[in-house]
Amino acid sequence: MKNQRLWGPRDRVGQLYILQSGWACTVRRTEDGERQVIDLLLPGEIIGLREFTFMRHVTEASLITRGMIQPFPHEDLVDLIAASTPLAIALFATISRQEALLTERMLVTLHRSARSQVLHFMIETFFRLEKLQRVDLALFEFPVSQRLLGQILGLSPVHINRTLKALEQDRVLKKHRAHIEVYDPARLIQEAAFDAEYMSDALNGLKARLAQLQAPRALPAGLNRSGS
Repeated sequence: MKNQRLWGPRDRVGQLYILQSGWACTVRRTEDGERQVIDLLLPGEIIGLREFTFMRHVTEASLITRGMIQPFPHEDLVDLIAASTPLAIALFATISRQEALLTERMLVTLHRSARSQVLHFMIETFFRLEKLQRVDLALFEFPVSQRLLGQILGLSPVHINRTLKALEQDRVLKKHRAHIEVYDPARLIQEAAFDAEYMSDALNGLKARLAQLQAPRALPAGLNRSGS
């Protein structure tokens, strides 16, 4: 159900969740009580990988829309990793991509205007959705409230509201309650200065090692393939 809580700060870490449908987020509270969204999770993604090795959670996690989740106990995951090198590599790749998203958001937040931040995040979300399902940039799902968008980007609700109004008045896009309507895709991409390289699914950094693992092992001198 919407707003279903998956865990809270200091709860014991015991399982991951596969988000079968719906959207979710993880949140960290600052010392003054402000909420900072760490991860926005989309259908098909795994919730809880960042704190997989912790004893207790430092974040809280909940659904932001109606959806379905599949709990996955850590014990089962450890057994699968031990038995499957490809699965272990896939999990490492997922964690790396989550870190790349967070790093890119931090850089955009530090060096871009509020307008550019909003546009960049919307395009990033579109490309993430495109990896999971067929979507159209002219009209795509985005059930993120203005308040939550501000908590993701570190901007005040007032600032978010003004930015969205300006984007609508300039005929770039309009944010509806649960989706984005894009009037001018070319301008959206140009203003966001979006480079999707950090979102690549390629495993270029592992190709050489994977090739070594998959290559037939050389036999000791004097032995042939039949073992004679």
